[in-house]
Amino acid sequence: MNIKFRDIGIDSQAIVPTLKIGINIDFCNLIEVPIFISGRLISSDNKVVSHLNEYQLNTDYKYELKILSKKERDNLQRENNNEKYYAQLTALLSQKSIDYIEALREKDKDKSVSFTLDLIVKYLELPISQHSVMDEPLIRVNSKKFYDSLIINQSDWINSFSPFLGIGKFILIELEIPEKQKVNDEWIEMYDRLFLRLNEIQDLIRQGNWKGTMISGRQFYESLKFSKNNSNKGIELRESLKQLFLDDMHSEEGFEDFYLGIKSFFNFVSKFIHDKSNKTGAYIPVPNPSKEDAYFVYALAIGLINIISKKIAKTR
Repeated sequence: MNIKFRDIGIDSQAIVPTLKIGINIDFCNLIEVPIFISGRLISSDNKVVSHLNEYQLNTDYKYELKILSKKERDNLQRENNNEKYYAQLTALLSQKSIDYIEALREKDKDKSVSFTLDLIVKYLELPISQHSVMDEPLIRVNSKKFYDSLIINQSDWINSFSPFLGIGKFILIELEIPEKQKVNDEWIEMYDRLFLRLNEIQDLIRQGNWKGTMISGRQFYESLKFSKNNSNKGIELRESLKQLFLDDMHSEEGFEDFYLGIKSFFNFVSKFIHDKSNKTGAYIPVPNPSKEDAYFVYALAIGLINIISKKIAKTR
């Protein structure tokens, strides 16, 4: 008997979020017949997220058992006299299970979902015919353990699973992860620091650490915040960056709006960290960062570093 994972999908008729998992069972006709399948759906960190039960849509299967001699049995097996049985298993997912799966997916580098199928297949088997009936039982009930791994990639999970599981609807976009370029000496220190913080943000998002993402994100935007209170070097960098924008046909007003946006977003991210207002010194609420906050910080950081990289590169 051979067991193999076939497919996974959503039971669109179920009120409670439910996965449908198909498996194929190859078994030797007349010798063995599967009668019961159950199991567990295991997460990538070895937690049980659901139990599996069979719901078979096809009811016209008719399999037979026959008492055979050892020679007859060996001939059947040698001739590969196999039947194929398609079993459909259902896995009900509680809200806690769904939240747990999503949290693991956020930590996965490919943002995919990984499961392990832990199954038990019970099947009937007739013994080999003996001279004395008393030598063997009339029938046997055997059990076979089966493990298999399955991966649902990011795009399939977002498009085919998330909407039906109540997670939400998403659209996949491509963000170009910037590669470091050669820049003039005046930019090296700032440029290296931006990439350091960006790498930290990427690692923290993979870990699902939204608070840490906001801290590193604030440091990222701080590296770009050259105000009049900065050192002369900071002011010079700001003016150099402004000139590069002007060279690309931006207006002074456009650059000032761009730069004000960086400063404003730095102030926004700071609200996730500080207990007191910078203006009044009074205690203020500290927001609890969510996944959406962290991804917003990350996406904007990538956009900014791509824009700035192309302006300060030596190859301009």
